[in-house]
Amino acid sequence: MAFEFGTIDPGGDLPDEGVDVFGSLAGLSPEALISTAVYSASMDAANTCRTLITASLLHEQREEEYLLHRSAIHSGEAGSIDELLERTAQAVTGADPYEQFGPNGFEQATAELGAALNLTPAEARDLIRTGDAMRYRLPLTGTTLACGRIDRDRFLIALKRTDFVDNATMPTVDAALAEAILARDPMSTTRFTALVDQIVHRHAPDAVKRRNNQAERDRGINIQPDRHQPGQSRITGHFPHTDAAALNAQLTAMATGVHTGDPRTMPQRRADALIALAHGRQTLDCRCADCTPPPAEQNLDTPEPAQAATPDPELTPVAVPDVTDTAATEPDDNAPVPEPTGDCTCTCTCTSCRAPRPTYHIVGNLTTLVGLDNEPGMLDGHGLIDAPTMRRLFADAVHTFITTGVRTDPADADARAAAAARTYVPSKKLQALVRAGELCCTFPGCNQPVWTVDLDHTHPYDHRHPDRGGKTLQHNLKPLCRFHHRIKTFGRWRDSQDEYLAVWFEAPTGHTYLGNPYTGRDLFASLKTQPPDHPARQRLTDERAHRTDTHRRQQVEWDRNNPPPF
Repeated sequence: MAFEFGTIDPGGDLPDEGVDVFGSLAGLSPEALISTAVYSASMDAANTCRTLITASLLHEQREEEYLLHRSAIHSGEAGSIDELLERTAQAVTGADPYEQFGPNGFEQATAELGAALNLTPAEARDLIRTGDAMRYRLPLTGTTLACGRIDRDRFLIALKRTDFVDNATMPTVDAALAEAILARDPMSTTRFTALVDQIVHRHAPDAVKRRNNQAERDRGINIQPDRHQPGQSRITGHFPHTDAAALNAQLTAMATGVHTGDPRTMPQRRADALIALAHGRQTLDCRCADCTPPPAEQNLDTPEPAQAATPDPELTPVAVPDVTDTAATEPDDNAPVPEPTGDCTCTCTCTSCRAPRPTYHIVGNLTTLVGLDNEPGMLDGHGLIDAPTMRRLFADAVHTFITTGVRTDPADADARAAAAARTYVPSKKLQALVRAGELCCTFPGCNQPVWTVDLDHTHPYDHRHPDRGGKTLQHNLKPLCRFHHRIKTFGRWRDSQDEYLAVWFEAPTGHTYLGNPYTGRDLFASLKTQPPDHPARQRLTDERAHRTDTHRRQQVEWDRNNPPPF
């Protein structure tokens, strides 16, 4: 029998024995498989759009039927004063006067969708609400979902990030968002989230305040046994993103404060760091061979002698410092503290080793810092933050001022810059400039935070002959996480970077992708630099300027020769 996707009988009709329903796909080339996957993803987005629309339409129809049914039984008018007073008393107590008419339209649509799509009531209700929002709050953005420019996950990001925008401002936000989506190539969820947040900050700043207030009220943490893994518990919680960034940086600092010989993985050390914080400790004990005492040797062949009864030790009075003596009860910050090293040669127990200072990065405009505008800032790994929050965090931060510098070959501008371009490791200023101009790893679809990844030379650096290889310049550097850095270096991928700092990747199948459709340079205009004009473009620019000057002189001469009244 013939078999096609979507034509299987729900009653359980299966393909004939020996029929390989995936045979046509198995015979495709890698290039065709990638093209098929992209086409299938676009069709999945279009089908998702249709599913959301049908859920919303079903809800509207069931709601109309419910209202008609209710009005046919009772019009809602009171027949007497006593009946009116009775209904008023019911309304004051919160009683539903229409409870006797059964489930409303929303409940009926929820049950029908849940049965048809095998969804829980919560999932069915969320499907209806999402469809309603797509039709009435984000119709233009929903069109991009129907066209396959975004998928359901990105549409839900747009829906949640615009949830606090009022109805009067929503059409403007929807139009700006749809225009930005259609003007750019597909992007990772981190870049898409930053795009949505920037539009909300620009067109609906009051919604940002309401969202921050809601995040402050919804904070909480929950610890409960894991249902799927015996012997473990699961921690879930909600924090404002600034507090979450501080906690994340603290755990990372404590986890990296041990020696390199510690046998635990980074996730294990971060979990132990959280337990250490719960016990009131700011450092994490190292478990390397030099810091962990060897276990006591036991001879299993020799029986242990009977333990003799020992008298109770006499109590010896000890001096207890007064609680007001801060020198005795608090650690001395000026006292020398052994720092952990990579060779694990220390003999201490590492309980007093000081962990690195917790660090997280924020990028913002200097004009916002001094109060000239209220443009949002970027909290690395967590998204955009509003201007008041950024100024508050900047008060205790270490500032690094970033300048774009010269975009031409530094060998023609400055000898010191030319020497720096021939080194393999970028300077701290150059690293900050490259990272601030991006939001995450530049590989398509990757969300790794930009301050936790490597900086890769697009044109490879020649360690033997630095003058012949790629130079260490802004237009030859891009952030790549370690995984994609290895894929690019040792795989068959090819990458390029144009003068506008757009990063392009060519897959082994020949498909080409733009890695950074939306960057930090779109958030911070001061990071944008115009590349030098081509001589051909400069010629046309000069001609245009000459025509403008000629027209202006002619207009001035005509006005002088024809004074009013005309």
